[in-house]
Amino acid sequence: MKKELTNKSWLIGFLGCIGILGVKGEPNFLLFFSFFSGFQYIWLYKLGTMYDERLIENKNKAAGIALKIALIFGLISNLAISFLFTDYEILYRWTLGIFSLTFAIGLNSWAYLTYKYDKED
Repeated sequence: MKKELTNKSWLIGFLGCIGILGVKGEPNFLLFFSFFSGFQYIWLYKLGTMYDERLIENKNKAAGIALKIALIFGLISNLAISFLFTDYEILYRWTLGIFSLTFAIGLNSWAYLTYKYDKED
């Protein structure tokens, strides 16, 4: 049961905007881009609070697809930037940004695909 999930829980996703401070400033702020994963609560709230076997099966199916796509996106983009830049500071910044965005994309797509599969059944 998701008791603490409200219709305003997705607002935590806007904390990802703090990541913009890391573009020119401290690179650790780039990790705040991972807060964009808070937008997954839009889809999870629409699913409701009832968990059954069908929903768990849909979550597992969606996780397999979404996290595989996110992992491939992260690996390919990190590999691509390793060939583009030779400055280690730029590589570090881009890697932190890609890592954070990959996390957010993976969780958001997982929640969306779970919602999609649940509504198809």
